[in-house]
Amino acid sequence: MKKTLFLFVTAIFFLFYVGKSFGQCTPDPLVTDPEGNGEMVPDTLEAIETVPLNQTLTIIAPATAVVMGGSLSIDHITVRSLQNKPSWLSSVCNPGTCEFAAGVKNCVLATGTPPVGTAGYYSVTVLVDVYSVIITGNPAVCMTCSLYPSGYDSGMPLVVWVHPASFGITEFANKGFGIIPPQPNPFNNETKIGCYTDKAQTVSFKVVDMVGKEIYSEKLNTNTGENYFNFNGNNLSNGIYFYSVIDAQNHVITKKMIKSK
Repeated sequence: MKKTLFLFVTAIFFLFYVGKSFGQCTPDPLVTDPEGNGEMVPDTLEAIETVPLNQTLTIIAPATAVVMGGSLSIDHITVRSLQNKPSWLSSVCNPGTCEFAAGVKNCVLATGTPPVGTAGYYSVTVLVDVYSVIITGNPAVCMTCSLYPSGYDSGMPLVVWVHPASFGITEFANKGFGIIPPQPNPFNNETKIGCYTDKAQTVSFKVVDMVGKEIYSEKLNTNTGENYFNFNGNNLSNGIYFYSVIDAQNHVITKKMIKSK
């Protein structure tokens, strides 16, 4: 199934344009795009306060996209700019123009150190230019530039997720408490999220959107062993959400899930 442009842009929200310099990165040779609809690995940028970030992202631009209601064959996409990008975050593209030819494997190197006090979810708007070849043999033409001179808005807020400095490197660092990943994830309408507790207690479950707004919460009286929350996201829009499971000792584990129909 072909992705719309805004879904592809979701996959490349950390392509931070920095001019003509080339990124010091190498695409992962194991990343492929068998469906030809665009790929990005990994698909989430996470950081921890005071800990340096150095992340290589492998990008394959899609061959087609839906732009302004119509299907468009893509020659390449150029990232114009990102609005509301955290000031501590830098990156360079390879190629340095941040021009991604359809079906060609490229990469981006994202770097920076989040200062103390910057933990949270950052909503980022990505503006791009979309190019297509109208007449065979002629140069590609920007299909969005005239209507969107500042860049084509992806139509979807994007997120950079910064954890507090106290965030544990090991997910199950708190003995006797852990989570069982959502099944399925991505999910359509419902998903099941589990937790493990070594004794009976009250565990809280919360879901927030990409800008940190709480959209759901519940409590569960657990038994020793595996316990499950059944989450119904039927009324949610497609996109990225974050869920937290908190035990009675206030140990918190937060992870990502994706709503996708």
